[in-house]
Amino acid sequence: MTDLSIAPPDLSDGLGVRGPADADLTPRDGWYGRLTPLWAYGRFEVGRLLRSWKFLAITVGFPVVFYMLFLSDRTAGRVVDGTVPWRVYLMVSMCSFGALVAALNAGGTRLSMERASGWARQLRITPIPAWSYVATKVVASMLVVLPVIVLVEAVGAGFGGVRLPAGTWISLTVLLWATSLPFAVLGVFIGFVVATEAAFPVVTGLMFVLGYFGGLFNPVDEMPGWLQFVAHLTPSYHQLALALAFLDGQTLALSNWLVLAGYVVVLGLAIVWKHRVEEARGLA
Repeated sequence: MTDLSIAPPDLSDGLGVRGPADADLTPRDGWYGRLTPLWAYGRFEVGRLLRSWKFLAITVGFPVVFYMLFLSDRTAGRVVDGTVPWRVYLMVSMCSFGALVAALNAGGTRLSMERASGWARQLRITPIPAWSYVATKVVASMLVVLPVIVLVEAVGAGFGGVRLPAGTWISLTVLLWATSLPFAVLGVFIGFVVATEAAFPVVTGLMFVLGYFGGLFNPVDEMPGWLQFVAHLTPSYHQLALALAFLDGQTLALSNWLVLAGYVVVLGLAIVWKHRVEEARGLA
């Protein structure tokens, strides 16, 4: 008679308790197992943004078109801020505006639509950690901001006659990119708190409100006194102030950094709180 009994598993084969020879593989395998789905999700998010021609047309088109339109408003070489001429001021301000547009659209409008479609709830059954949904959105926004900044700089060099040393170009790009973090966090915050049907109008309004009052379309020093006060409350003003101070050879003011950091911390805490509330209710 054929023996159909099933033998108990051999725990020494690695399915149960690991032996001393396998002990050194446990941490590596554990971290690899955690990071693999997270890395895959991050690549998926960035790739999805870059494949959207509507997203690219808006994020790249707005700052480039505005740069070309506003360049002829003043004499290109006229000094408008310290020793910074208009052509350079406009390039830096449009880099900031492009970063603002890219971050708000990547995090705000798209995130709001995803949450309404139930995508966030679907991710709960995947191996990725709960916190990675928010973190990946911020990182993806920052990754799409960088090429927008570089492209606007290339337009400024090619069509605006902006000439800077190679090291200055690199430092300026890094500075503008790093100080775009508040925009990325703001975009994710909007995606969490604004309904889908209102997300696009809110994002569009914020783009131009922060752009105008932040001095991205016109130097803040030329605004009325009360508008200058409002400008100092916007993150776009402080990003632009740091970039212009760098180009003018001035010390980067600590106050500008503190305001930007304040936006990141306050908005970040609000996002975490909102996400936890929705998780508790089974909505995210």
